Formats: sequence, C-alpha cells, structure tokens
Amino acid sequence: MPCRWLLLLLIGTLALALEEASGAVPVVAVDLASDTAWTLAVDDGPVRGIRVPGGGYNSDLQEKPWIAQDSVKDHVVYRRSLTIPAEAAGRATLLSFGAVNCGAEVALLDGDRVVPVTTHVGIMMPFTADLTGLVQPGRTYGLQVTAYPAKHYGNRTPRGFFYPEAWTRPAKGWASRNPAGITRWIRLEVHPLVRVAGIFLRPSVTRAELGGTLWLRNHGPAPATVTLTGALSSWNGNPWAYPAVPATTATVPGGGEVRVDLPTIPWHLGPASWWWPNKPFREDYRAQLHHLDLTVQPAGGEAQRWRQRFGFVEWSEGPYYYRVNGVRVNHLGDGTPEAAMSAYDCYTNAPAFRPPTGPGTGLPETIRRYQRLGLCTYRVHQSTPTPYLMDVADELGFMLIPETAIRCNQEVWDEVLIPQTVRDLAEVCRNHPSTCRYSLLNETRPEWVGPLADAIITVDGTRPLIFEDNIQNQVGIRRGRTGAHAYTMLHYRPHPAQAQMISGVGECAWANYGKNGNGLEDFAVRAQDGRCADMAYYAGWDLINYWPNFLEGMDAERHTWRQKECFHGDRRDGIDGWGSPVIRWVQQAFHPYLVVDRAFMADQGAFAPTWPSKPPVYAAGVAITRTLEQFNDTVHGGTRLALRWTARWDAADGPVVQEGLLPAEDIPHGFHLQRTLTCTAPATPTARTLVIVLESLLDGKPVFHDDRLRLSITPVAAP
Repeated sequence: MPCRWLLLLLIGTLALALEEASGAVPVVAVDLASDTAWTLAVDDGPVRGIRVPGGGYNSDLQEKPWIAQDSVKDHVVYRRSLTIPAEAAGRATLLSFGAVNCGAEVALLDGDRVVPVTTHVGIMMPFTADLTGLVQPGRTYGLQVTAYPAKHYGNRTPRGFFYPEAWTRPAKGWASRNPAGITRWIRLEVHPLVRVAGIFLRPSVTRAELGGTLWLRNHGPAPATVTLTGALSSWNGNPWAYPAVPATTATVPGGGEVRVDLPTIPWHLGPASWWWPNKPFREDYRAQLHHLDLTVQPAGGEAQRWRQRFGFVEWSEGPYYYRVNGVRVNHLGDGTPEAAMSAYDCYTNAPAFRPPTGPGTGLPETIRRYQRLGLCTYRVHQSTPTPYLMDVADELGFMLIPETAIRCNQEVWDEVLIPQTVRDLAEVCRNHPSTCRYSLLNETRPEWVGPLADAIITVDGTRPLIFEDNIQNQVGIRRGRTGAHAYTMLHYRPHPAQAQMISGVGECAWANYGKNGNGLEDFAVRAQDGRCADMAYYAGWDLINYWPNFLEGMDAERHTWRQKECFHGDRRDGIDGWGSPVIRWVQQAFHPYLVVDRAFMADQGAFAPTWPSKPPVYAAGVAITRTLEQFNDTVHGGTRLALRWTARWDAADGPVVQEGLLPAEDIPHGFHLQRTLTCTAPATPTARTLVIVLESLLDGKPVFHDDRLRLSITPVAAP
C-alpha cells in the first residue's frame, strides 16, 4: 500500500507540475543538469569534473567542496558539450538558467571560435541566453559559462547573506552554505519564433477588473503581426461564470520586442473568487486560483500557448496596518536565510522545500508547520524564492516577503547593478498572489531606500514596500522622488508602545534572550505584546537556529548557528517538540482569536518551569478588574465575538468559583477590542491561586481557550 501510494503521489505531482506551471510549454526542453557532463576550472587552473547544478562549485553536494567562494581570485569556467535538437529549425533556441552567482558570461565554442551569447549579473536571479541564429540544428557545440564572484565587480553587486562561519567541517561533513557559480537549473528550450517573453497580470479588487501586460519577442528577421486570444478557467475546478477575454492584435518588429497591454477584463465574481490568506488556519485550505490561457498566433506562423496562473488579490496599506482585498491583515512570521540553513542551495535541494515524497513531507508540510505554529508570513531572507516555493505558497494561502540580496556587506552604490536587483526580484515574484510586499534591503544604507523604491515600482507598483533596518533604529518612512515609499522594519529593538503608522519588528532573534534566557518563548511573549500594540508585522530570525529539526531534513549538528534550546529540552535531533508545554504556550500567543491580559503577561515574561513568576495579588472580598484584549485576527468568517470566563481554584480544571459572559461585540477582521472582566476575589482561609479560564466564542461556538491568567488570592489584604 505505501509503495502504491507513493507511485500515485509521484505521478500526480508530475501531472500537476505539467498542467499547472505558469508559462509556455516548450516544443523541446533538455535538462542540462548532469553529474558527469560538466568540467570546471578555477582561475584558468586545472580542469576537473563537477556536478551541475548540485549547488555551485563550493557545494557540499559535490563529492567534496573543491574551493571556498572567497578563494576564487577572479572567475571559474564551466564547460560541456551541447547538441542542438532538430526541432530547433525555424524556431527560437534558448538557454534558461536558474541562477549563476554573482555574474556570468555565456558563450558557445564552435571549433576554435568563442562566440559570446550574453552577460548577466545578479545573485540568485533566473535569466535566459538566446542562441537563435548562433546555432544550427543537429550540430554539437561547446557551452562555456564563466562565473564571477562579487569581487570581480569591485563588490558593486549584491552578494546576499554571506556566511563564512559555515565553511567548516563538523562531525557530519562539510557545511558550505553560500551558493557560488551555477545553481538551481539550466535547460535548453526550443520555442516558436514569436513568443511571450514576459507577462504581468494586475488584478484590482477596488476597480473590479483584471489588467495585464505582455512582452512579445520576435526571434525572426521580419516583422510579425500576431493575434492574441485567451480564456479564463479555475485551477480549483470551480464553475465560475468567467468573463470573456477580448482578442487583440500586435505587430512585433523583426529581432525585437514589443509591450502589449491586454484589454481590461471586468471581474464581478465576488469575494469568493479572490485569493485569501489561510487565516484562521485550516488544514485542508486551498486558495482560489485561476488560469489565463493565451494563444499567440502570428499570421502564417507557429502559435505559442501560454498559461498564466494567478490569484485575484489586491495588497494595500492602511493607516497603521496592511490590507488584503481591503481587509486588514496582520503578520506574524519568520525570516530564514537560505545561506545559513543546514543544506546547501536549500530551496532547491533540501527536502523541506521540495515536492513531497510521502504524507507529511516536502514543502507543503513545511508551510503547514509554520501555519500550525501560528506564523502566516515568511520573509525570503536575502535570496530569490524558487517558482515551486511561490507556487505552493499561492496554493496554501501563505504570505511571502521576497527580499533583495542588498545587505550590510554592500557599501558601494552602483547606478546599474543595485537598482537592477530590485527590478529583477519583482519580475520573478509579481505574478504570485502570495507576494504580499517586497523588502528592498537588509541592514544597510537607509538612504538607498528611496532610489530603490523608485526603481522597483517601474516593474511592480502593486505591492507595499519595506526595508529591514538596524541603523536608523526607529520606525519611519523613506520616500523616493516618484512618491514611492517604504516603511522601516526594526531589528532587535523594542517595538513602539502603540503604532502610529505602519510599524513592525522585522528580526527579533529567537534567542534574543529575555529575563529567563529563552528563545522561542521569549519571542512569543514579545510578539504577543506587539500584537496588542498594533504592530503590522512581527517576525523572528531564524526559527531553525533555535529548533533545527522544525523542518524536514534539517539537522542540529550540521546547522552552523545553533541557538539556546527551550526549558523543555525538546529541540534536539530525533525529538519531536510538537505538543510540548512550550509549543502549546507559544501557539496560544500566536492564536488568531487570542484573548490576553496584556498587563499580566508583561509582568510574567516568557514561559519557564516556574511560570508565572509573580501573579497579581488580591485579598479576599476585593473587587477584581482586569482589562483584556480580544482578537479577531482573521481575514474571513464571522466578526461577532463573545467572551466567556470561568474562575477556578488552583488549576485549569479545578473547582469553579465564579463565571460570566461578556456579550458578543463586532470585532472587524484584523482588529482587537478591549474588554473588561470584573469579579470579586473569593473567600479563602489560606492563600490560593485563582485560574481564570478565558474562551472566545464566535457565533456562540468556542474558537479559543486559554488558562494562562493566574491570580493569587490571600485571606487578608496584602500590605
């Protein structure tokens, strides 16, 4: 049975990948990845065989990492043979690269001739090299890729989160982490001569319409007049009454490219057709997604068909919060640096970011683990998300914040390379509904934020912008000359007592020790208070530093930067921490329907074996008044919430002393409301603990239960 299940899963995964992937299906696609076909030479030195991609030349996925990235003086050269398929006759022939870090020159070797093809500079960015007109079908050429580190460019190109501490040899093997050279994928593709070179769909909930732009490329010598036709369909299989897609025509010059604005399509299918985050979390949730199928038909030429999957979503800013489709949405999240995880080129190679191999595995399980914990957002720290990462986030209603590789090791502004970084990132991510905003830079040069904001909106002006800051150390806004702006996300600083504008903590280390010296527990109590203060975003950095085996395949011994584990001691390899007292306590702090006594929590600190450390003291017979915050931190569902409380002696299931019900109030999505609990301290001959059990009721049904509020009751008035 398990083997049969696995076979069906693999067949289904392959079928879905072929059916659902956005883009054109090539006439021919040849995967150029190989363990044996490639060679490598460093700085014109000796030639050796190398696995491609398998990470880069310094990857621990090679038989042995050959050289550390910083040991390259100027360049490395990859070579292999390349046979052009017969189907390339009369068509466009392209090389598709997942990334070559930090830059590359691509050339063909034709006998003694070196034929330059293209140059690309950028870290973890996909690009294409056009071979059309340079190759003949059926012939074999040499393919040469010269890859350069950042220092080749005078360190004027971003290099991301550089992590030299990881170049070690721990007991379990090498731990190289920084991608260098050819990473991700490399493919030879054959397409019709006139093809879609790019697309950007722009849904608008406000205007109830779908707009879009195409870029058409003509690889032939003569101008081509094309007709564009299209149709809409449901990825989920739902029978929507879709509007028609008007046809349009365009003329593409020979050897050139043209931008085509698609006719605006009215969208009156209602909120159920929109893309929504999975808040509150449901295990079986699938976001609503749609397909736009386009046919590009040149007069008398070969047609290309393009399928673009999209979610109908609109991201915007409120006065001190973010909105999705006009509804307030709050963010609790994590920021995980790909270069500091326990797998090289992690988003490509680690099982936690790959398709599932069985129940509870792969990237879908990774995202659900974050969601089960109460985290709804993931900042792709200093790296470019893979198409698969974005596709699965789209499907599961998980929000992503792609971030550029511009970081504190970047001290020199380059008029071309630095703005290009944000534009490239937006081109990769802009068609994914899970992309909720962009992070322009991390821990460097706040004065660069304005020009970067100006640059990115030329490619995508539909997302809010932020920057991760440890320099100006205060909330605020940076503006460009065009009116574009980005808000500050603080690092390792106390959050404001109350948000007056969009404010957030972009990095709060999971082991940013509080009074008890905790990691995740300390973050949770800080984030809980940040929620009460209306922080739009509160995130840690980086959860697997604290809990390495939180994600499938991660390993504490191979994880270079390990932070202090919690009091419960369940953050070790081979031990499953789910269900521990710590995690249950943390999940309460992150719960969307949280009810919390903010003043009580502020006095107790993080979870510990002796928690709570100093419960408030009341004398018997004294009136007790507690101010509670009741949350509706969701984006859909009901908004009428009542609050039921039960006072019990000594334990959460102890004898009931008093109980009450605060009537239902309307709490709009994303907001919280102060509620006042009043009762009388019960009589007792000796000092006892009064446990206040709090329940949030949505339309009369319990959606939250918490017993963390403890009061100390004395028989006489305390001095």
